[in-house]
Amino acid sequence: MRSSQPVLIGLLCLIVFYVCAGYGLSVWLDATEQFTILLYSKAVVHVTLLLFLFFIGWRVWNLIIFKRPERLTHTLIMDIRNAIFTREKLTHALPIFIGFILFMSAFTSIKALIPLVQDYAWDETFSSWDRMIHGGVDPWRILQPVFGYAWATNLLNVVYNLWFVVMFSVLYWQLFDLRQPVLRLRFFWTFFMTWMINGSVLAMLLSSVGPCFYDRVVEGFNPYAEQMSYLRDGEGQFGWAVKTQDMLWRSYEASQIGLGSGISAMPSVHVAIAVLFALLAWQYGRASKIFFGIFAILIMISSVHLGWHYAIDGYVGAVVTVFIWWGMGKVLHRQGGWCG
Repeated sequence: MRSSQPVLIGLLCLIVFYVCAGYGLSVWLDATEQFTILLYSKAVVHVTLLLFLFFIGWRVWNLIIFKRPERLTHTLIMDIRNAIFTREKLTHALPIFIGFILFMSAFTSIKALIPLVQDYAWDETFSSWDRMIHGGVDPWRILQPVFGYAWATNLLNVVYNLWFVVMFSVLYWQLFDLRQPVLRLRFFWTFFMTWMINGSVLAMLLSSVGPCFYDRVVEGFNPYAEQMSYLRDGEGQFGWAVKTQDMLWRSYEASQIGLGSGISAMPSVHVAIAVLFALLAWQYGRASKIFFGIFAILIMISSVHLGWHYAIDGYVGAVVTVFIWWGMGKVLHRQGGWCG
């Protein structure tokens, strides 16, 4: 079995290349004020601490209910140390963790630069394609009879926002779980390449804003007016999406960069990453398969129902991610001999 070190170094080089390319793009566009690599540093630290506290709580509950050790505190300390703070785990996790912070900051910066590279010009086309492949009906209208109720919309709103929690949870799971090193590296390569290809390269080539902003970039009839009216009328009950959309548009108009800023619809990174989690979960137990499979489906549905994306955005994001996952499996197998 060969060492996985060259594959890990290659991944870190990919991250460095992406960050440098993003900065170079900002220089070329004379927009360096919109580029930063430390945008998410504080936020990631806060999320890390919260998830760590949750992890401790879960381990305490597990020890008390199932193991019932005589020395709970000592057992808990040793349990957490073995789970996270071994030299091997920290050595494998920290480089990717630091790379993740820099990468995501660069990603948001590049996303904010999209309209400077190409105007939002594809929305009318994607809207037309959406209707064409769904029998001449806008996909949101197909979903509305099922999910067009306050409780259902609110549930989808919650799920869509939980995507961030799930993403960080899966990220830390794979950072510190070294039991399947091949699968772990395949996940991280696919993870970062999915953000790069879907969220940067294709997002620039297919620059679009999505249904929620359709009337702001396309003149004439707005096929999403009723959908957005429904969402806005219920703002007191499920206004997270609408408020976030309004915030994003204000940031776009002011050329400001902040957490989650930047507007891009095609392809849907939310759906793409959720599909990646499902692909990863397929290598584990039945419970993981069911949970992440349902989660990916709900993210797809909510992305359309809440006006964030055209259905085709999710389809493209999912297909590209599956292709990257399949391709990385093939590449790693040939590269290392140890990758199955």
